[in-house]
Amino acid sequence: MASNNVLRWRDGRGWFVFSGSTGSDVVRAAALGRASADGGLAYVCMGAADACEQVLEDLEDLGAPSGYLVDVLSEADDAVREKLSEAGIIVISEAGDAGAIRSALMGAAAEGILAAYANGALILLEGAAVAVAGNWIALDNGDVLTGLSWVDSAVFVPGAARVSDFPEVRGVLVDQPEAVAVGIGADSALVLGPDGEIETWGRRHISIVLGSGYNQ
Repeated sequence: MASNNVLRWRDGRGWFVFSGSTGSDVVRAAALGRASADGGLAYVCMGAADACEQVLEDLEDLGAPSGYLVDVLSEADDAVREKLSEAGIIVISEAGDAGAIRSALMGAAAEGILAAYANGALILLEGAAVAVAGNWIALDNGDVLTGLSWVDSAVFVPGAARVSDFPEVRGVLVDQPEAVAVGIGADSALVLGPDGEIETWGRRHISIVLGSGYNQ
């Protein structure tokens, strides 16, 4: 795994960009400027087709390459895997329930995303989609789900500049002493690169709280 200080993430030639809010032009423009892999832009669609098409138009207005939708809820697994693995940029932008996003991405979608990332693609997750990237997903109702583990031992709180304000996250830090809680505020992004780079973009409202295991 690539690492820098307390954060460890999947090996690959690509970049992870975790945006605390959905639709931040500042973060999206920076992500498009950083992307370097061949291939088009794949937008992971989990909602109405019209809304997904609008996101593609917004990204193209910012200078994105030709884009296409990947409907992870209705397309066949082989098609989802192939369309995502060939992309140079993948955008996952959802404001809904993190548990539902996790279920939609597990399997073929996650396999295609990681294949693209291994080949140098930039993966931009926005809003609630950010929460699925860690080892754990802390839901508002107090439940904790297993995440996709793209960032090891992490629990993400998108839209929160002060992660310590969330009791459900404090519970994860107590139960998992090696956990790292990461809050990412609106119009801010945490960026992880292939050679251990860590950057912050936008308003840079990022907070990190360590589990009790780091104090020993």
